[in-house]
Order: sequence, then C-alpha cells, then structure tokens
Amino acid sequence: MSFSGRVVSKVKRTVTEQVAGSWMGGFMAQKISGNYILMYHGVSAEGGTRFNRRHASVVCFEKQLRFLKKHCSVISLDDFFERRFDTQKPNFALTFDDGYLNNFTYAKPLLEAYQCPASFFITGLNEVKDQILWADYVNIASVLTDSDIEIENEPFKKKGDVYFSELSGNSLYEVVKTQKADYSFKQKVKEAFGKYVNFENDPSIREYWQLMNDRQIQETAKSKYIKIGSHGYFHNNLGAIPEGDALEELKRSKNYLESLVQYEMRQLAYPDGSYTPSLVKTAGQMGFNIQLAADHFLFNEPADNPDIKKRYGIYTIDSCLNQLFTAINLSV
Repeated sequence: MSFSGRVVSKVKRTVTEQVAGSWMGGFMAQKISGNYILMYHGVSAEGGTRFNRRHASVVCFEKQLRFLKKHCSVISLDDFFERRFDTQKPNFALTFDDGYLNNFTYAKPLLEAYQCPASFFITGLNEVKDQILWADYVNIASVLTDSDIEIENEPFKKKGDVYFSELSGNSLYEVVKTQKADYSFKQKVKEAFGKYVNFENDPSIREYWQLMNDRQIQETAKSKYIKIGSHGYFHNNLGAIPEGDALEELKRSKNYLESLVQYEMRQLAYPDGSYTPSLVKTAGQMGFNIQLAADHFLFNEPADNPDIKKRYGIYTIDSCLNQLFTAINLSV
C-alpha cells in the first residue's frame, strides 16, 4: 500500500472507531451480517504488545462489550450451537482461551457487569504444577534474550524476535506446534531458555503469563455468566500427536476440570486450533458436543458444521472497536 493509501486507511479507521463508539454505533452494527464466535485470550491492564498480541486492554475489552451489548445479541455457546439466535440482530458468543489469571481479574467482572455469557477454556497444567504455557514462555524469553540455544542437539538462533532452527530453517514455534508437539519437548524448550532468562518473579511481566489456580477456576465456574471448558491437558496440539495420546489428554482434562467445577465438561476448544476429523468424532462420543477450532477450519468443514465451529480471533492490532471489526472481516 502506498503512503497516501496508508494515510487514507488510518483516517478511515479513526473515523470508524469514533462513529462506532458514539450514538451512531447502530449504523455500524447494521453492516454486520451473520453470527460469530469470538476468540479472546488475555485481558490485561494495558494490553501491551511487547511479547505478543493476545492480550486485549481492559479499556478495549470494555468498549467491545459495550458495543456488542448495545447493538448485537451476546449469547452463550450452548445457544449458539443450538442456533437459538436473535433474528433481529447479529449474534456473538464470547470465548477465552488458556485460563489466564487476568481473565479472572479483569474479564470476569466486566462480563458480569454487562451480563454477557462467555466460556473460559482451561488446561490441566495446574495438576502438573506447570505455571506457564509453553507459547508464552517462548514469546517472553525470545524478547528477553538473544543467546543461541540448543534443544536435543538442534541449534536455534534468533533472527528478529523469532528463533529458527539452524538445521531445518523452521521457526521454533513451528517445530513445537507440528513436529515435536509432545509435552516433554516443551519442557526441554523451557530448560534451554532457562539458562539465560528468569522472569517468573518479575511483577511487570507476570500479567502476561500467569494462569488461574484451582480456587480461582472454581470461583469462576460459580458465575452465572461463565462456563468452564477444556483446552486440552498440556496445551499440546492435539492434531499433531498420536490420537491415542490426544484422547488420553482429553480424558485427563475432563476428569480434572469436572472434579473442580462439579459439572460435566461438554465444551472443548482445541489448543492452537489443532485437531483431526476422527478426533472430533471421538471427542464428541466422550461428551464434548461443543467443539471449537481457532481462526479457521483445517479440513474445509462447512460453516454450519454441527460438530465443530470456527472462531474469530481478537488481537491487539488496531484501535479498540476496529479490533472487533477486523476479526469478523467487516469492511469499514
């Protein structure tokens, strides 16, 4: 895009943000067609992008809630899957992946204040006393060190803000997600970086990785507006590991979460949106009759697939309401 084009685009987004946040927001809502499941991750005080773009600011999240509540219909995942839609408005279901403490601290009170239902998807890492998701560890460590690392005799070197294998040329992210997706390799990744970084006790960073503990999960589950669901056990990419291992993870996750919240686990959001058609079928037989992909399907499923639905991710890539419009591909 040319410089003049970028200027026009920025002005247009600024005007859109102002219009949507004003009394004229209803005109923007009229441009929304269809029904959407939104995918959030964290909601932090500042919504910083130093490590990644997965944490919306409290200010932006509240602006988005206010817009959705006023101009759209915010419904539960149960209602979404049962197609209990408001036929006069666009419908939105809200989901939060990973179980961050900041969901408990910031998102939960706002959801309750605006009376918006949502689903929080939680891993089983508390049971193995793992305090931080591997992706957050890599994101943060990659910013805090430039040192070369070695994992299973494979050297990785930082280029920009990303570590790449000196052998294959693949990013460390890609290696962990698709080639060595088991939990034991993730622990080796943390050990390799641990020689050079130690950020767990830094309070300025904690908000971007700390997870809810069991007590906080239980308290969240008591909210009339929030449903707890499974996000796998180790946050492994379930479609990239042997199916038997994936099913065992789902069983462990189901047992762990049901023992905490005292109701049946029916909702499942696949970590990183990774699944296989046979896994979707078997997970459904296990009782997960609400299953979610990430920003896109992997196997060209139809949009009205009754077994699994895709979501629209909210990322801190623009001003507050434009984050929402970008997520649902609304041309403004």
